[in-house]
Amino acid sequence: MQPLVRSATECIANSVADDPRFLAMARADISDLIVDSIPPCVTRLQAMIDACDRYYGAGSGEAFFVGPYLDILPRAVGEWLAQPSH
Repeated sequence: MQPLVRSATECIANSVADDPRFLAMARADISDLIVDSIPPCVTRLQAMIDACDRYYGAGSGEAFFVGPYLDILPRAVGEWLAQPSH
């Protein structure tokens, strides 16, 4: 699961970093950019959800996505963006 979670999160973080609005706003306020980055990353997110369903049972992937994953996503994206290469 970790590689799939990492891939989805990096896709979202890259999308946020590439958004021209990112440089114009406070780095702490990236929620709207995260929401806007979901559609381009839907394939990776779906792979993560599907794998979770396979490993933990039907419905667990969606529960993980709307619960724990989205809960930590702003912090994870913020930490990724704070790395020196970004």
